[in-house]
Amino acid sequence: MIDYLKKTSILIGIGMVIIISIWVVFLNKVNQPIYQEEVKVSQENIKQEVVLVVDDGEGSPRTFEAKFEAGMTAFDLLKEKTEESSIVLKTKSYNIGLMIEAIGDKKNGESRKYWLYYVNGEMPQVAADKKEIKVGDKVEFKFEKSPF
Repeated sequence: MIDYLKKTSILIGIGMVIIISIWVVFLNKVNQPIYQEEVKVSQENIKQEVVLVVDDGEGSPRTFEAKFEAGMTAFDLLKEKTEESSIVLKTKSYNIGLMIEAIGDKKNGESRKYWLYYVNGEMPQVAADKKEIKVGDKVEFKFEKSPF
């Protein structure tokens, strides 16, 4: 009977070692990524640009690309591109910031439309000269009826 208990204890011990070994190997495999590749991204590979769209509501918006500069605002971008393209830009200063009065021949109030702007499809709640933009942003100035 003692031999039987010794053999059983040895077999149970060996079985436990095998089970624990399989469990440890399996856990190590599960926690390892299937495919791992180190990707180095340098600042040179990232386009340091922003996009400006000026849509006068006539069906042919103008699109401009510009080099991004730290601290650049939506208004800075508009001013730079209108000056480069000889497009008339009129503004009026208020306590809360600059208001775009006219771009080209479209003036606020005509046909109950106004110059509104968007950054990445969303209308900011600050004046364009107060809205800093980031690399890759899309800034749109649209001549449209105000939702307010």
